[in-house]
Amino acid sequence: MHGWLRAVRQAIGLSRAAMAAPLNVTPSAIQSYEEAEKNDTITLATLRRAAAALGCEVVIALVPKGGRSFADLAAARDTGLAHLRATEHSMSLEAQGSGDLPQADRPAP
Repeated sequence: MHGWLRAVRQAIGLSRAAMAAPLNVTPSAIQSYEEAEKNDTITLATLRRAAAALGCEVVIALVPKGGRSFADLAAARDTGLAHLRATEHSMSLEAQGSGDLPQADRPAP
């Protein structure tokens, strides 16, 4: 399996030498970039420079797992926090609060 750098470079018919020229690096450096991308060790800065040499830009996205939405994640967090707040409040009445909630999420005294 190859990474995106190699796939795009080959798809647009660009040699490593041609890609290396605007970056002022050697073709072997391009090969190193491609390997680093494939191995998840490329830096974001290098990936952006290499993408620019291909006429591309890097787009990074964080998406919830399992087809969930951000609203689902927020609702799950709010429900859990509501339960923790109630428990923390009850426990603090008996001087047994855990203090585990972030300051912003703690019940008012």
